[in-house]
Amino acid sequence: MTNCYSKKLISVTLLLLTFSLHHLVAQELSAEIDKKSRHSLNIEIFGRTIIWGSLNYEYSFLKNLSIGSGLGFSNCISGNIIRYDNGIQETGKYLDLGTSQMLYGNYFYGKSKHQILFTAGLTNFMMIYKRKYPSGNDNTIENQIKWNAGLGYQFSGNNTFFRLTLYCIRMPDSSGWFPEIIPFAGISIGLKIPMKSLN
Repeated sequence: MTNCYSKKLISVTLLLLTFSLHHLVAQELSAEIDKKSRHSLNIEIFGRTIIWGSLNYEYSFLKNLSIGSGLGFSNCISGNIIRYDNGIQETGKYLDLGTSQMLYGNYFYGKSKHQILFTAGLTNFMMIYKRKYPSGNDNTIENQIKWNAGLGYQFSGNNTFFRLTLYCIRMPDSSGWFPEIIPFAGISIGLKIPMKSLN
């Protein structure tokens, strides 16, 4: 009887210790997750937009997975333009505006401040053409959706991060010597948004 009682006491003690340890670890992990924000903003120079860059928002829905969306700017050209309307020459003004809208996913490998990044997504290259003449206006919008993928490195601080990504980008309107798929690079500087500031 004594031997059986001792075994039961040891089993109950081990169960209580295991439960307590599990509870403490769970609390610690929960506190660690609360410290880290799931929301972040970053500015990427070059990258998926090819020329100038983009402003992006990212949401981490799992420990190493995040989704992002962004607005990019590629070019803005304006000046005078001449056209013939029914044989009559008229001078107008033009504006060519290049923007992009992005949707992408990120996977991070590594548990320290240094991580490897795998990313892939779609970019909508939008060109807006505005023509203003004395006889009337002529405005057109062109959209082209293209894929992209990249491999990068990210260094994370407490509230900021730095990212360098090498991309493989499918280009819009490729012709002549310009290849359809090009290698490119992007540099990002990001800010993690604390949860308290969103409440």
